[in-house]
Amino acid sequence: MEKKSKLEYIKLEDLKLDINNPRFAELYKGSTKEEDLILYLLNEEAAEEIAKAIVKKNEFYEDKALWVIKDIDGKYSVRDGNRRCAAVKALQLPGRYLLAENKMPIEELPVYIYEDEVELKSRIAEEHAASLFRSWERIAKALHILDLANSGKSEEISSLDSKPGDFIKLGSFYKEAVIHGDEEFRKQIRRGRGKTGGKTIIYERLFRDAKLCGYKFKNSPSFKIEITDEKKFKSYIIALVKYIKDNPDIKTSDVDNDRNFIKKLKDYGFDSDPKPLVLQPSSNDNSETPSTGTQTSENPSETNTGTSQSPNNSSETPNAEPLSDTNIPNSNDNSTPDLNSGNSAPASSSPNKRGTVKKYPDIKRKQLPSGLKARIDEYFDIDSNKMPNSKIAMARVTYECVMKYVVENTKHSNILLSNSGHFGTAYKKRPHTDFDELNKKFIELILNVGFKKAFTNFDFEKMHQIIHNYHVSGTSHIAEQIKNNLIVLIEFMLQDITDLVNSLDISKIK
Repeated sequence: MEKKSKLEYIKLEDLKLDINNPRFAELYKGSTKEEDLILYLLNEEAAEEIAKAIVKKNEFYEDKALWVIKDIDGKYSVRDGNRRCAAVKALQLPGRYLLAENKMPIEELPVYIYEDEVELKSRIAEEHAASLFRSWERIAKALHILDLANSGKSEEISSLDSKPGDFIKLGSFYKEAVIHGDEEFRKQIRRGRGKTGGKTIIYERLFRDAKLCGYKFKNSPSFKIEITDEKKFKSYIIALVKYIKDNPDIKTSDVDNDRNFIKKLKDYGFDSDPKPLVLQPSSNDNSETPSTGTQTSENPSETNTGTSQSPNNSSETPNAEPLSDTNIPNSNDNSTPDLNSGNSAPASSSPNKRGTVKKYPDIKRKQLPSGLKARIDEYFDIDSNKMPNSKIAMARVTYECVMKYVVENTKHSNILLSNSGHFGTAYKKRPHTDFDELNKKFIELILNVGFKKAFTNFDFEKMHQIIHNYHVSGTSHIAEQIKNNLIVLIEFMLQDITDLVNSLDISKIK
């Protein structure tokens, strides 16, 4: 029989906690510092209880060995046993982690080393399906099952639970809700301590009112959430998060016994049954639609100006030129978008109606992290007229966050772009990133000359002066120009992974 792992003892300093562990990756959004992750596991995932048990027994049992895989830096990433590992690390400096136990020196821990990532994931699924050590909490299982479902691993899903559809519903709901509920929502969903957490079941019970709240779930075999009304869903999540925060003693029975519970959220800004808008008749009896005026599109990402004015009159308005889909650089276009004027270059080659102004980028990349999605949403929600300086400042932050994510999460031939020699100079001072170098190296890979110049001309110096020089102030006009141009760059970076890779000079990735 072929052995798929081997037992060894590894030095504690060579064991790395896995910040991407499916058990808590979505729920923990702190820093990447090991100390912060240990504190989270102690306080939120009951690792403190494990530390107490280890001290009481005065031993770390070999049959509780961690499951690890060797990382590229020569150290070992803990894929199963993060709580145990965190407990032992905390016991080396109990005072730092506010533990009552005395220091318990442990230099090495038993580990099973796996060579095959897929095999290790399967083994973890089997372990937690049988609950041999400690069952994951419901939300963690839901996120893990959703991940397996997205990967097409139906056999592993069936081994985890007899009703995987319920978990897929919860996991997909979480992915959408966390965008609007952010950290307070995470706090309520995870177990935690006291009255702040453990509210997952409340959110699940209210799935019964989905159609009133802007969403629904698809039928078997998908079970995933479908947002039917984005604005209504956002309003619902924000209101429910606020309600639970103000009423931490809420119980499942409170929801089950009140079929009109959803109406309680009206005081928190959500109306499940708003009165229909009654249009007042115009004083003009002519039923024809005027040729000028503004029409609001049903698509929240764009507004149709509905104007019949000639494009030659566009200079009369102080705003940046509307973002049009007709002047986008295609793969063979060498034109250069001017990112310091109002002339922006959209990132799609499909024609659109003249006068359509994009308000939000068309993101094609799948499974975008909720934290990154929240930052993008935050930027595009800022009003350029009311807060131009904030809009300009957040433009740079948003650009950097998106590029860093793309470089560090895009693979070619199983090599992350960030781990290739091409980007080595941007990471020579790890864990810190030299963003100017990262930006330069990314731009070097872009094949299309038009897009390459669009990135090169994105004016960081102008943003820097507006943010840091109190003698310089931003205007709504500049903020809108930057926004229109940033839409183009974000759409390029967050296009489908295959399309992105095909847009880059991959010969430089080694």
